[in-house]
Amino acid sequence: MSYSGNRVFRGKKEQEAYDKTLAGRYVKLVKKNHFLFFGLPFLVSIVAGSIYLQKFTSVKWEKYDEKYQQLGEEEMLNLIENKRTVDKKNDYYRLQGLLNDHTNQVADDYEIVRVQRRKEDEPVWDRQ
Repeated sequence: MSYSGNRVFRGKKEQEAYDKTLAGRYVKLVKKNHFLFFGLPFLVSIVAGSIYLQKFTSVKWEKYDEKYQQLGEEEMLNLIENKRTVDKKNDYYRLQGLLNDHTNQVADDYEIVRVQRRKEDEPVWDRQ
């Protein structure tokens, strides 16, 4: 088989054999009515894929709705009632971690102990 431009050259026997194959019959049908045998199946596959993937997109939007849902009246009232008073000085020290309550809690959690180094891990200083 040799190529001349974009058309394939086949001998008479090769062309008859090709026309009997599924691909050969399909090419003839596409040449006869390209929308019916090429465009319509393409559009049907796009619509079918959209319908099939609708479940996955609905899950995506349900998660989005759960994340950004509006508060109800009861939840808003609970937030207003349980509001903490704001004190700049206490908040500053609390955020810095300098409050006494915090240091007392942390002091009992651990003890600083130096671990012995292995001989090969000791720092070596070249003295010349």
